[in-house]
Amino acid sequence: MISDIKPLGEQSFDEILAKLEEIEGPESARSFAGEEKAERLGLEGVRSRKPWLNTQHQYGFVPRFTPGAERHHKIVSASNIHADETLKSKRINIKLDYLHVHSYPTPLINLGTNIHTILFSFEARNQVQGNSEAVAFNQTYEARSGQDAAVTGYPIFIGLTASPNGVAFSCRTVNVNNSTDQQLVKAINSETVTAGLSLLTTTQPALAPFVDVARALCVSLANHSKNAPVQKFVLGLDFDTGTAGARLAVGNYVVAQVARADEINWSDWKFDSETGTVVRINLAEGETPYSLPYNAIVFRVSPYAE
Repeated sequence: MISDIKPLGEQSFDEILAKLEEIEGPESARSFAGEEKAERLGLEGVRSRKPWLNTQHQYGFVPRFTPGAERHHKIVSASNIHADETLKSKRINIKLDYLHVHSYPTPLINLGTNIHTILFSFEARNQVQGNSEAVAFNQTYEARSGQDAAVTGYPIFIGLTASPNGVAFSCRTVNVNNSTDQQLVKAINSETVTAGLSLLTTTQPALAPFVDVARALCVSLANHSKNAPVQKFVLGLDFDTGTAGARLAVGNYVVAQVARADEINWSDWKFDSETGTVVRINLAEGETPYSLPYNAIVFRVSPYAE
């Protein structure tokens, strides 16, 4: 899986400062430097940390529900669900249902549109014939700050075989601000890729170079001038019971980029099947319901149909 991409939040102060000046301009860099200095001096309430610098993620799970029965559906921690034992050594589909851009670095000059081009990269290992092979999916989306990309039910992997011990996913998002690269990423959105990566139960030698190219493209774009890797997480889903970690089951996984591991109490949130969004339902008096205020990804696990 991709190992040589460092999201902005994992980079050094000097690297972040240089990237901010490159993307947002000198004023943003000076503001960030001032906030960092204030934090080091112990001045509380001065720093307004940028959400895209967070390196922590929380993982929620929306169990499969009966359509039309109710509007709001519970979300639980992915570590507090029962694994679906029927998925052991079985083929599954992975689809992208939601990509929310709460806050990404904004170019100094973007003609006021505030539209982000996002490279979404997803990797896994396909268990075949007693072995496993790497599989990778790259796709680009566009979304304004505070809005969702126009995507739901987008195939990522079709027929991925989970091992008896589960499956692991690696995901990266890269904010592509370089104008030259924005032209390049349009080539990623071919008809072949948009159909998802169809997998077999036998080894596919042709996948190896495809995966290498997908990885190289992601790494290259992440390291180019004005581009910024924002999210990176590795999620292992297994069949254990009553342990830390996350379980594999049929449903939707909600992945939110947060500042603290305990920032989200999933019982305060529900999936709104009318709007297709995650909304806060535990509200203070007079408070208006609102959607999840984090950079977030929702992907779906479903059984494969022959």
